[in-house]
Amino acid sequence: MAKYVVMDMKKVDIKSSSLQMVDPPHLSFKVVVELDKKIEKEASKDPLLQQEFQAQASEILDQTKATIQQKCEVFDKLFVQMVNKGASDKDMKKQLAGLNNAIKNDIKVAEKAAEIGVQTAWKNLQGKRKEWRKFKIKIGVSIAGTIAGLIVSITAMATSPFSGGAGAAIGIIGLIKSGVSLAQDVGKLAININQSKVILVKNLAVVEKAASKPALNVANEVSAAVFQEFLGISQPSVKTCEDAADTLKAKYAQMVVKIHDLSKTLNKILKLQDKMKAEFLKEVSSKLKKHPIKDKKGQLVMISKALDTALADNYAKVQAAIDKIQFMYGEARNWAKSVKDLVARVKKLTLKDPKGLKVFREGLKFAALALSPIDGNSIATSAKDLGMGVGGAVGGYAYDKITSKALDGTVFDVA
Repeated sequence: MAKYVVMDMKKVDIKSSSLQMVDPPHLSFKVVVELDKKIEKEASKDPLLQQEFQAQASEILDQTKATIQQKCEVFDKLFVQMVNKGASDKDMKKQLAGLNNAIKNDIKVAEKAAEIGVQTAWKNLQGKRKEWRKFKIKIGVSIAGTIAGLIVSITAMATSPFSGGAGAAIGIIGLIKSGVSLAQDVGKLAININQSKVILVKNLAVVEKAASKPALNVANEVSAAVFQEFLGISQPSVKTCEDAADTLKAKYAQMVVKIHDLSKTLNKILKLQDKMKAEFLKEVSSKLKKHPIKDKKGQLVMISKALDTALADNYAKVQAAIDKIQFMYGEARNWAKSVKDLVARVKKLTLKDPKGLKVFREGLKFAALALSPIDGNSIATSAKDLGMGVGGAVGGYAYDKITSKALDGTVFDVA
């Protein structure tokens, strides 16, 4: 028996322009026919025999390539869907093994088909050449394929949950809670200042009235005070005025500091929001580089715009709160002169110098002592509204909600 090589091809590509993820296998295709030595020389010179055998082998090769290509395209679409839905590494490997098993079966079928095809071709030739009818041939077909893979690693393909910017989102929620607490403190301080101012003004009204009378000694003004004017309030004296003034100054200073802290806190929220967005988009960009989708830039732009929309209401609430703080600060600063004037009036009550005391008393007779323009209720109401407004943004900064809105309708949408 003499061997005649009908076809011997190596590393035959399985190509398809539609494949995004599947790295198709390469095929090696070899068909060998063993001929009887009695017809070897004649057959090797017969172009008809060679053409028949090669035609059958080529047909089977083309069919095999087409079948494997089709399977690769089907699995490719499946892989893309799995990646988009965040499939696990295990599931991806399972499906890839399924593709390779399907290709192995196709190769087995192709080997048998090639053997039958060449045998059929030989029978056809025997029908045309009577002298060949008594001879038999032995056909050997060997088709091998490499393992199909993915263009990038399965681990890189399988989408893991997003975490970019999650730390910033948690930090923002902490700042919001701190901001609400500060707003509540400002409101309480405003009420305390208002109460201190009312008590101080009423005490001053009585004590200054007593001090304006030359017959009274300022050191003993308590006994000469008109207590009826202070129903429900401790009897007025220089000491009660000093205590009220000290409280007024301390509470006012605390409130100004708290308002400053609140402003800083809210501005930190906006900075953290920018940080969260930058970190999230950085992760999106990284995942897109590993993703099979072709329009990576378009996806990034889409997600960035959706993220802006998801954060817009939160930004507006925080910015509105900052604007309100500026108004509150301006209103609070207007109290500075009133606090200063009230404290100055208290200090004059402690004058020991007779000459100075006389001038003070004479001045009190003609002074128009209007109530100082301090309205703690106004700032307290503003602080309450501000706290509710800032607090209302907490739910809007839930990381899963923000990212879900940002990824809606994109390749990372797992809904």
